[in-house]
Amino acid sequence: MWTTSFKTAVTTEPITLQVFGKQAPKSKQPVVLYFHGGLFNSGNIEHAYPLATALAEQMIVVCVDYPLAPSVQFPATIEVAFAALRWVADNAQRIGADTKKIFVAGEHAGGNLAAVVAMLFRDRAMHCKQPTQLSGQILINPMLDALQTSKSMGATVNSPCRRAWADYVPAASDAMHPYVSPVNSCRLARLAPALVITSHAHPLRDEAEAYASKLLLAGVPVQVRRLADSAQPLTAPGQPTFNHVCLRIRQFILA
Repeated sequence: MWTTSFKTAVTTEPITLQVFGKQAPKSKQPVVLYFHGGLFNSGNIEHAYPLATALAEQMIVVCVDYPLAPSVQFPATIEVAFAALRWVADNAQRIGADTKKIFVAGEHAGGNLAAVVAMLFRDRAMHCKQPTQLSGQILINPMLDALQTSKSMGATVNSPCRRAWADYVPAASDAMHPYVSPVNSCRLARLAPALVITSHAHPLRDEAEAYASKLLLAGVPVQVRRLADSAQPLTAPGQPTFNHVCLRIRQFILA
């Protein structure tokens, strides 16, 4: 693992990246841009280390220490996330990555950012040093609905997601924006293929699976995997789900 950073126009402090994998500048490995779990106003990059370490034997994993709400909010946060994608594309040769095999991934709020970055990649002409392709998006119990309208979320009492959404999206008028709530987007065609991983009783399960269904209807290839429940996040080491998540991600990327 090694550390680097980049500057953005929307934050005062540089954004830290942790790069995992065998650094061989002449090789071209798949690369995963990973946004750690948490709820927009919580979580840290260290939460991503176990998953990144497990995957790093077969690919490059770049973990993003994105700023938390309410210090940084929508839309500044998604600009940070998209800038991280640009950094990966522009520094692919340096880290031994293949610009035609870039994946975005994340858990919880990180899953939201991964889904939004996939949208931004489709919607913006990203000029990079080399031809760049977004090959897939991996969403692990992602937060995709700022209105929290799903049945599984409605059944949850005192969910911390409510405060997290309020911290991240202070303007109620932004809650339906597709870059805030991808599940409510009416324009999902031409997005990168998706792997959506949920768990049986997780409050975010329904919105994640609803998004997967909408992607399929829009013609986007999607794989959905619902795992057993876990007391900790699905990517937490020591949980029975951890190895299953790693296996599914490897299969999706290396297929």
